[in-house]
Amino acid sequence: MRELISAVTVALVAAGCSAAGPDSAPAAPPPPPPTRQLVEWATVVCSHEKALEDVVKPADSSPSSYVRSVVSSVDDATKALKRVKPSKIAAADEHVAGLVKALEGVRPQLPAADDNSLMTLPEADAQAKKKQVAELVSGLGPVRRQLTGVAENTPELLTSYNLTPACEPVRTVKLPDPAPTRELVTWADRMCATVTSITGLSTDTADIVDDDPRFASYELEDYLRTTSSAISGGAAKIAELTSTGVKEADTFRDTLLTALREEAGKLPKDHRGLADPEQLAGLPDQVALAKAAAAAVKPKAEGLAAAVGHGPALAASHELAPSCSPRDGAAEPKQPLAARNGTDLAACKAGACQVLITGRTDITVGDLTVTTSIRGGRLMLATSFSRMSISQGGTGKIGTADGRGTVFVLSDVEGTTGVLDISTE
Repeated sequence: MRELISAVTVALVAAGCSAAGPDSAPAAPPPPPPTRQLVEWATVVCSHEKALEDVVKPADSSPSSYVRSVVSSVDDATKALKRVKPSKIAAADEHVAGLVKALEGVRPQLPAADDNSLMTLPEADAQAKKKQVAELVSGLGPVRRQLTGVAENTPELLTSYNLTPACEPVRTVKLPDPAPTRELVTWADRMCATVTSITGLSTDTADIVDDDPRFASYELEDYLRTTSSAISGGAAKIAELTSTGVKEADTFRDTLLTALREEAGKLPKDHRGLADPEQLAGLPDQVALAKAAAAAVKPKAEGLAAAVGHGPALAASHELAPSCSPRDGAAEPKQPLAARNGTDLAACKAGACQVLITGRTDITVGDLTVTTSIRGGRLMLATSFSRMSISQGGTGKIGTADGRGTVFVLSDVEGTTGVLDISTE
């Protein structure tokens, strides 16, 4: 009997072991969650690397147009990549630093942004210059493929990279539910960008026109152009979006699209007010139409955050989209604008400065005096012989009779205050 009990015990132990099955590998840890900061980082890097690769192959454009596009892409990428907030992932930040160094090595071999000498060169010489520039920029290498390699081998970047609309997704990673998707991040990003541009439209003439007569007609036409672009462009941007499967969000999009299309049809199509005296006389009436259109569409742009909250995956995607603000209002607080020379406009007299400007200001650079005004997020520049408008990150140049040029860059803007970089060449 004792032997029988022992045998049964052994059998039970054996059965218990076999029920547990063979040893299995431990479950893989969940992937690092995507973050808004990394999606924003990837958006900047991917978009500019794509632009650089797009200009490697010379198009059918003229040598002058092609070279200008290369110069613009190199300058824009260098500026953006130097300003992008570090990802805090060593391999990713080293990739960006290496590309910036390469771009800064290429730039001295390219013509100045306003160099139009190719337009007057013999065709053979211009084509040779075009080929030389193409070979130069192709020397940057397959930058997007290099970035893909970094993302694929960096788990903490991969999940955010795959969800970034500007990037090409790589190795698939399964995220826990409710999982954001690339398609929903794209939907939210376009919707937020459109909503932001529409809600930012002004309907108050006092916010549109300065009391300086040199600015008045220019600002009216700029308002007309900006409003038309926001309404017509917004309609085109969200018309391409497909259903999210969230009834409230899809209804919001459909209602806004209908309003934008309806008002776009009422807006004047010709914005040549400053170039045509006859058009200039009718400019106030055109602006009145634009103000009415802005007033009609702005209420339709309210409530996006609440609408996306009805779908968990869409809400998670909205939180990652670069153009959206967090639904809980927990956005990182903006740092106050700061400039190297503060508000000391006298520092610009010597020809180089970075200053804070507010409202309308007169600035003297050498023998040139410029009146500046910031309205609607744009910088207006006026002299006795010229006027121009610059958006954030944009550059404007005013030449003088002695052949010198003064360059203005609106580095940052908040309300009616901006950071203005001035240099001479």
